[in-house]
Amino acid sequence: MTTEPSSGTTGFAALSPALQATILSVAAMLLFSVVPPSVRLLSDTMSSWQIVFIRAAFGVMGIGLYFVWTGLHKLKSRQMKIHIIRSTFNFVGMVMWFWALAHIELAKGIAIHFTMPLFIVLLAVIFLKERIGPWRITAMLAGFGGVLIILRPGMIETGLPELAILGSAALYGGAVVYLKKVVADETPAAVTFYTNLFMAIGCIGPTVFLWAPITTADILPVLGLGVCGLFAPFLVAIALRKADASLIAAFDFLRLPFTALFGFLLFGEVPDEFVWLGAVVIFGSTYFIARREAMKQN
Repeated sequence: MTTEPSSGTTGFAALSPALQATILSVAAMLLFSVVPPSVRLLSDTMSSWQIVFIRAAFGVMGIGLYFVWTGLHKLKSRQMKIHIIRSTFNFVGMVMWFWALAHIELAKGIAIHFTMPLFIVLLAVIFLKERIGPWRITAMLAGFGGVLIILRPGMIETGLPELAILGSAALYGGAVVYLKKVVADETPAAVTFYTNLFMAIGCIGPTVFLWAPITTADILPVLGLGVCGLFAPFLVAIALRKADASLIAAFDFLRLPFTALFGFLLFGEVPDEFVWLGAVVIFGSTYFIARREAMKQN
């Protein structure tokens, strides 16, 4: 439930909740879009294990400081087994995702990764026994049709990076399905802390074995990876308190042009028309599912 700003407020606070949510969502998508080029730049010298470890370490330190300030007792959990399972899905999915970003056009990778909400629906049906109607089934089929537009099997070569991104999207979807089992008892901050903690622990062994020294040239991409990856979800969380989830979901597509711009400026990448068309189809199907879900809950 959103409230209108009082007449005495000025600046950002004086804007309507919907406009505030819009600004926050656009800023969040821009921050999210900094992560893929940061990963690509770090991949020249680092393994995907080390890059994921750095990303998780920023999360542990940033959210850990928050709990030191507000009280460590808020980290008490009775769902540790589920946290470990979720984190395993997350960190394996992130290792696959970061590895693929080093070998694929950034915009194409983002477009394929838009399939994550489709996997969430599919896995929720399989493991949570959720019921879906013909409209959502049609939207899911359309979304996976968008993937075929991008990949064009039989017309162009589809390699391991594309398959790794699809696998990553499926694992991220599994992590979200498991999230539904813990959100009733855990705060979002605690869930995020444990996800990052167990991801960091899972990556320690390969990271130590494959460790590459961090150079001065790595500082900016490390900050882009860690700081932007940490704060982007918090901006989304704040936006969700000000407007409906279906409005926030509409801005997710901005990750594609933002990332494509970074890909062009930094690496000279120019996505073809099939990437854009497939991305529109995938995003349209996932947005339709989000709208139907919002209407069902109202």
